[in-house]
Amino acid sequence: MALSFVLYGFLPAVKRGRNKTDMSGSASQYNDDQQQQLNIGLFHEQKAALDGQRDSGALGENEYAELLADAQRRLLQDVKLSDTNDRPTQAADSNSGRWLLIGAALAILPFSLFLYGQLGAATDMDIANLLKQSRSQQAAGQDAKSAIADKLHAALIVGTDKSPDNLYYWVLLARLEQERNNFNAAAAAYKSALKVAPADADIHAELAQVLFSLAGNIPTEEMQAHAQKALAADPTNASALGLLGIAAFAHEDYRAASTYWQAALQSTPPMSSSAEALRSGISRAKSLLGEAVSDWSMTLKVSLPAPIAAPADATVFIYLREWQGMPMPLVARRVQVADLPITIKFNDTMALSPERLPSSISQIEVVARIAMSGNRQSSSGDLEGRLGPLSAEQMVEPLELEINSRLP
Repeated sequence: MALSFVLYGFLPAVKRGRNKTDMSGSASQYNDDQQQQLNIGLFHEQKAALDGQRDSGALGENEYAELLADAQRRLLQDVKLSDTNDRPTQAADSNSGRWLLIGAALAILPFSLFLYGQLGAATDMDIANLLKQSRSQQAAGQDAKSAIADKLHAALIVGTDKSPDNLYYWVLLARLEQERNNFNAAAAAYKSALKVAPADADIHAELAQVLFSLAGNIPTEEMQAHAQKALAADPTNASALGLLGIAAFAHEDYRAASTYWQAALQSTPPMSSSAEALRSGISRAKSLLGEAVSDWSMTLKVSLPAPIAAPADATVFIYLREWQGMPMPLVARRVQVADLPITIKFNDTMALSPERLPSSISQIEVVARIAMSGNRQSSSGDLEGRLGPLSAEQMVEPLELEINSRLP
């Protein structure tokens, strides 16, 4: 059973890096550093208390390891949130629907050099420096299999050997092995991470993804078992829901596949390529169940005419919405200026809400906007083009839209 129609939709292009957009950035960074110092101080207090309880015999080794791993995860999440809040809105697709990649690009956790320096040893500092260099290389589009990545890999091997209870090392090593398509090694690293944090939903989900890739994109019992464990810990884990939907589809249980994917859709950014893939999968499953699927479609060509220019990596939001109705888009696509001109075929399977299908709207407006600031909300200086109102009859033939005006 071919599963590529939904699988490849789960491989979003993750953009990384920070942009300082105004003079308030320094103050914001100062506050973030203060918050990180507080979080790290609390972590050290917790660790000292746990060490004391272990040494006194109040905690066994297994209980100690589990509680320490939980404290580490909370600290990591605090740092991730701090880093996320400092990013442009355009990175939302990669930060929401946590850990949704299936055998995809390495998603380096946003550890700061400051964090590693506070947490510990020389190995931590080495890894922190290498992570910083690796992230810079990835942001510049350089090969992940570089000399820096090799050094990072070697440092993580040393780190996991010296500190086998360090959750960060195992997860980072697993992701690096995954990036290198060393799925056996990635699976082994994730399993070691689970020894430290046996109930962690995200690690179970990531291991399930690796096992899926290891089996040649064929669902296995072991893959499904880890996906189920992920859901037991977090019923909204979109990655696990997506994988279980793929497994159900492979077994021709289309109703279960549709149910899993609809649940995954609830925690997936609506304008992301992952959401688009889920909607396509749901439509396919319903079609195979014999349920009615709309044949409505609209073909649109979007272009940026000379002499208007914009950065090649600037984000372009293209969407349909109800004419003089709710501002929420009916369907949407997100591309870059480098992709223009582009021809897109919209249909009901791309609807952001099953209650508001484009085919059910009497008049539609088409908007294409280059977000010069990277924000989804329009702002001064953005480039834009519009068509509308359009009736169903007007959308039968292919339409063309030029982005030819600048917002005041």
